[in-house]
Amino acid sequence: MRSSSFLKQLLLSTAIIVQALLLMPTGIVAQNNKPLIKGQVLDEKDAPLPGVNILIKGANRGVNSGADGKFSLEAPGENAVLVISYIGYVTREISIKGISKELSIQLQSSGNTLNDVVVIGYGTQKKVNLTGSVENINAARLADRPVTQLSTALQGIAPGVTVTTSTGAPGSDAGNIRIRGIGTLNNANPLVLIDGIEGNMNELDPNMIESISVLKDAASSAIYGSRAANGVLLVTTKRAKGDRLTITYNGFMGKQKATNLPDKVDALDHMRLLNEAYVNTGITPVYTDQFIEKYSQEMLTNPDEYPNTDWQKEVLKGSGMMQNHSVGISGSSGKLRFLTTLGYLHQDGIVKSSSFERYTLRNNADVKFNEKVSMKLDLQLINRNTTEPGRGMTNVFSQMNRIPAVQLGRLTNGKWGEGWNGNNPIAMVEDGGALKNNTLSMQGNLQLSYKPVYWLTADLVAAPRFVNSYDDDFVKAVTTYTGTGSVAFTQPAKSEKTNTNARSYYGNYRANITADKQFGSHSVKWLLGASKETYYASDFTAFRDNYQFPDYTVLNAGDKSNQQASGSASEWTLQSFFSRLNYDFKGKYLLEANARYDGSSRFTKGNRYGFFPSFSAGWRVSEENFMESLRSVLTDLKFRASWGTLGNQNIGTYPFASNIALGSYSMAGQVVSIGALNDMSNKDITWETTTMTDVGVDVTLFKNLSITADWYRKITDDILLTLDIPLYIGLNAPYQNAGKVSNVGWELGVNYNGRAGAFTYGINFNISDVKNKVLDLKGISASSLLQSREGYSINSIYALEADGYFQSQAEIDNHPAQVGVLAPGDIKYVNQNKDNIINNDDYKIIGSTLPRYTYGLNLNAGYKGFSLNAFLQGVGKANGYLYSYAIQPFYSGGTAHEQHKDSWTPENPNAAFPRLTYGDGGNNYQPSSFWMKNAAYVRLKNIQLGYSLPVSLINKWGMTSLKVYVAGQNLLTHDKFWKGYDVETPVGTGNLYPQVKVYTVGLDIKF
Repeated sequence: MRSSSFLKQLLLSTAIIVQALLLMPTGIVAQNNKPLIKGQVLDEKDAPLPGVNILIKGANRGVNSGADGKFSLEAPGENAVLVISYIGYVTREISIKGISKELSIQLQSSGNTLNDVVVIGYGTQKKVNLTGSVENINAARLADRPVTQLSTALQGIAPGVTVTTSTGAPGSDAGNIRIRGIGTLNNANPLVLIDGIEGNMNELDPNMIESISVLKDAASSAIYGSRAANGVLLVTTKRAKGDRLTITYNGFMGKQKATNLPDKVDALDHMRLLNEAYVNTGITPVYTDQFIEKYSQEMLTNPDEYPNTDWQKEVLKGSGMMQNHSVGISGSSGKLRFLTTLGYLHQDGIVKSSSFERYTLRNNADVKFNEKVSMKLDLQLINRNTTEPGRGMTNVFSQMNRIPAVQLGRLTNGKWGEGWNGNNPIAMVEDGGALKNNTLSMQGNLQLSYKPVYWLTADLVAAPRFVNSYDDDFVKAVTTYTGTGSVAFTQPAKSEKTNTNARSYYGNYRANITADKQFGSHSVKWLLGASKETYYASDFTAFRDNYQFPDYTVLNAGDKSNQQASGSASEWTLQSFFSRLNYDFKGKYLLEANARYDGSSRFTKGNRYGFFPSFSAGWRVSEENFMESLRSVLTDLKFRASWGTLGNQNIGTYPFASNIALGSYSMAGQVVSIGALNDMSNKDITWETTTMTDVGVDVTLFKNLSITADWYRKITDDILLTLDIPLYIGLNAPYQNAGKVSNVGWELGVNYNGRAGAFTYGINFNISDVKNKVLDLKGISASSLLQSREGYSINSIYALEADGYFQSQAEIDNHPAQVGVLAPGDIKYVNQNKDNIINNDDYKIIGSTLPRYTYGLNLNAGYKGFSLNAFLQGVGKANGYLYSYAIQPFYSGGTAHEQHKDSWTPENPNAAFPRLTYGDGGNNYQPSSFWMKNAAYVRLKNIQLGYSLPVSLINKWGMTSLKVYVAGQNLLTHDKFWKGYDVETPVGTGNLYPQVKVYTVGLDIKF
């Protein structure tokens, strides 16, 4: 396939060596009884092609053409065959038998990527014949981004695909993927299929990936029916190619460092600023000038009683080291081909007790019994281990970023300081126990194919998956001490142990036939199939506390008096029938129709089945006769249009039912078992349905400039909501199909590859925009900070509109009444309804958290053995909102940041922050546009500098390619967001593990 060819070219073509060739009249000269082959490689215009790969077929030997296109290569014998390959050109094979002169080899352009084969639903199709909106991402586009989670490698790489990463915590740093916006108020995750089977892409080692197809419109996605409303990702793993044994190694080691942390004030500044806040609030300052002066001296010699704790420095003592190794072995023995890949990833966090470890083993085997019968047998085993502090990562960062420096973290004798009411994040990390998870998953995929005639193929697929997840959570009671050495607190009061074991089994069974036949100028391809998917999950949880020996953490070591046990189970089934019909006439007029009929156990009888059709058409204008004169410039021009409906069944397991809540109650002095009906049922609910229209154009100019553009409209109906019901019913409101949301957007992708002598370069740019609007919620409205309201986007910011500061008491007196006791330097709000009072009626939608104008820019260049790749990614428009102790000084007794020194005073009337106050949850802490910031950004997501050693050198070592590289991830970010916080997590209280910069050194080898 083209993707593997591209990777091969990238590894070999950059190893250009200028060789001193002796001009000789013949092309083959015997040296030590081995022929010496000489020649020159030219393009279609007879211009020399430097850096072309010339290999001996079946041997690990080869060279690259020089700057003048010439080469010299020793062959093993007169019957040798040369394989000449170069990116963007058709590969040639030439036998040297009987050749007695210098070779002149001309390569023909492959016509860009038009003939690339793209993976689509239940099959493949040439890119040139696609009528739907499909983005193909091959392995080469992922190779230059050494990442631990595959989802993060998709960030900024394809138009219409938005990936956000909210945390850099080991094992939890996966990306949140959205395809063409959010179309539902429920689960908006796309469907992910790995070699045709639903799965978790982040379980895979990225080195295993051959390609990823993103199905964005209804025409390409409708074949997956009830699960395709949020788009589909088709992940294809690598398979063995060629007839010889090959071994590959890909590995890197890296160091992680936090990208952004709030710059907290030290102990002295905390006291000074707190005094100012007390005075502004009308409270007597707690610290005298004499005490602060004494503190400045004593904290150097008596840190136990006069601490100046740098909580961030003490907590973030993890090594941040990471390593990833992947070894692949592929081979062929005639009718059997196999590819076995073993991967290992270990990631230590910037917090000591945080880590992630992943073992992956995958074997893809292809068996050809005869010309008519073949089989694929894939086996995968993945073992994941995640560890974080016992009190939880969120709790650690919440405390670390809010506790003042005047609180004691660690005594000089090694005991734990009291922290904040016994909450000491240093102790949480180093002595507070651990939350551990081990997840073991096993996946099998058996596919039998029968081809009775060349145009007909029948497939049978059975793909079971078993997952076992085991949580081993131990929260240790930690005793803290005052500066004088006396006991302060024990948090929590008792050590606690919770074990949870969850198992799930997923079965996927499918049968389909594909007919692909040509009738003169007419080509027809028809797919018909049926599938059944089953899922069953169960879990069991046990709890004990009061551990007398906290180093012995087995369940039986806890106190039996408060032991608890619980368990649950769930299951569902989906059975489906699907079909696709493709037709094209002379490769110019393209038609496609898809249909799927899904039946789900998640709904009641009468509502279980849904029909999801789609239609698309394409016109390759460039193939018309009247375009003949332009073909040297306009390689390809295709117009596309599609329409279809999609479904979303990810709305809970059985939301139509009223479940009986089981429990116990004390009656007449005895504990009795009871059951309660709390929820109202609604048997009439059914699918959420999405209807999408798409029009697009694909253009290729000069064979190396490709442009793709799309416009789409996506409407989701029947979104499940809980509407208000009369209180006298006495039950919780049921789900109803009531909501409606629209997404209207456009996408643009531009790709250019060029060359200037030995210098190669490429530019890939994509940008997309989507306008999200809630059309109908049946009048539902909430009062929360983030909410979805009719006429606005999902998760809009609902708050007061700030209008600067009050600069005088007279201004306050002449303004509508606001919350709290006001003074100059407080935030002033706009009276929206002109009723002379600021209250809930003045709240309005002030911004949207959904990103718009998402873009990515990939730049690559190569010269001889060197390669440079830089990838930038960003968002052009979005709003972020931080609140409480993330950004508001002294919130709930917390501390302040360095940036809070720029607070309002009469001498500083245009300050960044309002006047400092303490214990005032009133005026300045109201939700308002003051705390909203621009969350647009551009980030240098990845940059890599590599060098591929010359083929002539590494051939002596038995290698066909060797590349070394250094890379950096998340190195630079430009934004106007709040200082100290990552702009990719623009809403919250700042209590998340931060994004990390990663510096890596890597090595790729192929034998």
